[in-house]
Amino acid sequence: MNISPTLKNIVLKSKNKPVFIIGKGPSIDSINCSALPDGLIINLNDSERVHPGQVGIFSANWVRHSLQEHGFSCEYYLAGKPLPSDVSHEVLPPVPIELDHEDLNTLRLEKEEFYDESFVLLNAIKLALLCHKTSKKPVEVYFLGFDFSLQSGSLSVKAGKDWSGAGVQERDAIISAQEIEFKQFLHYFSSGENLKLCHVGEKKYSTINPVAFEREICGVGRVVKNGPIDLYNPDRVLIVAEFTNNHLGDADRLIEMIERSKEAGADLIKVQKRDVDSFYTKEQLNGYYWSPFGETLGDYRRGVELNNELLDILDETCRKNEIEWFCSVLDIQSYNLVNRYQPRLIKVPSTISNHREYHSQLAELYKGIIVVSTGLTESEYIDYVLKTYSDNENLYLLHCISAYPTKQKDCNIAVVREYDRLRLKKDKRIIPGYSSHDIGSQASVLAVASGARMIEKHVTLGNVDWVHFDKVAVDLKSGNFARFVKDVREAEEILGSPEKRILECEHHKYTPKVNQ
Repeated sequence: MNISPTLKNIVLKSKNKPVFIIGKGPSIDSINCSALPDGLIINLNDSERVHPGQVGIFSANWVRHSLQEHGFSCEYYLAGKPLPSDVSHEVLPPVPIELDHEDLNTLRLEKEEFYDESFVLLNAIKLALLCHKTSKKPVEVYFLGFDFSLQSGSLSVKAGKDWSGAGVQERDAIISAQEIEFKQFLHYFSSGENLKLCHVGEKKYSTINPVAFEREICGVGRVVKNGPIDLYNPDRVLIVAEFTNNHLGDADRLIEMIERSKEAGADLIKVQKRDVDSFYTKEQLNGYYWSPFGETLGDYRRGVELNNELLDILDETCRKNEIEWFCSVLDIQSYNLVNRYQPRLIKVPSTISNHREYHSQLAELYKGIIVVSTGLTESEYIDYVLKTYSDNENLYLLHCISAYPTKQKDCNIAVVREYDRLRLKKDKRIIPGYSSHDIGSQASVLAVASGARMIEKHVTLGNVDWVHFDKVAVDLKSGNFARFVKDVREAEEILGSPEKRILECEHHKYTPKVNQ
């Protein structure tokens, strides 16, 4: 095979190392690509916007425009169109007419020549085969960001805008066809004798999910190093992954949710605890509610509740993953159970805003940080809370609307600004925040701009439509929660400091004329 000296050198440097092929699906947002081990990184189309590698491969003309705008980051390109003369690349010849048929993809894979393939993944696999031929050993090939689905959004947030110009229906047709071809390659290389193809994702054919990939392949550590998070930093917005009961009382699911929340960038995890048999009346417990646990509300609530064993697993897993947890405690029995773990925060949810006797008991027993959601309450409740928890060291006051989901017109984010005003005028212990029951991140972003220092968002693991709150929860599997965290962090960065000062980036456009 006649290949350029540059490409040959890149392949030789990658001898006996894994190959990472980068796509732009949303799942790649939950992977820290900077932690990838040493190996050959291949970018398809303009995926170097997500994470740049050594070799870029593309065919479509729109990719050239995207890379021109972004800047060419790869060492070498196998290009379908000419690139600027100062960019190291090879313009690929068209596919010979006798081979130009989608049924002959695997046949073209066996040819030594690289062609201008519209299905660019074929050339990436061919390049991985070249690595195998050089090392004469099986090569592990990892596919990152190949979701083959529009369900969680079409692109990684790191990719920016979609330069292809394809509509939703067109894009759906394209990725469906690509998935079929990808499955063909999985079967073709199933023996693993030359290439071991490893799909990173949540498909039935996936070899490993993104969380396990980071842990097992990237070696991202899980040991507590930095101590507890600063709960009082006015320059840091704390992002809370709110589990409610979406762990479904299942230990494996609980552990995965913790790991994924940490990887997505959450600062804290919140769960919920209630004594089911005393919290509800017998009539309520016997009421019809279908779930896999039975056909009554009691069956459902007992099935998804955290028991002592699960609380131990929660605490141990959070310690391993360097993330702190706290709990909404809905009764005194639950408080006594949770308090064994010496939490630095306890939450009083909107659900029990009218359980005044319990509030008094809790205030008597617990003097740490209180987090209060204010859904389905008016200003009188704020005065009551400040008075009742007057001895607690700090009080996170979370604006909340008890509607699932909350419509944009009902978000009323200006309340967060009012809580910030109360902090300045009435009680310095107040830390404003927002518990989001709306869809998306826009309201949370505006809450940050209004002074919120804690943002709480419901999360889930896939769609479980029989679970309370699941319809407002953000999916951890799809990368949607990671994108939510990114939006909040960008809002935090844009907000900046309230101190007015001259920044390094500033300069005067004109120099004033000096009087002679």
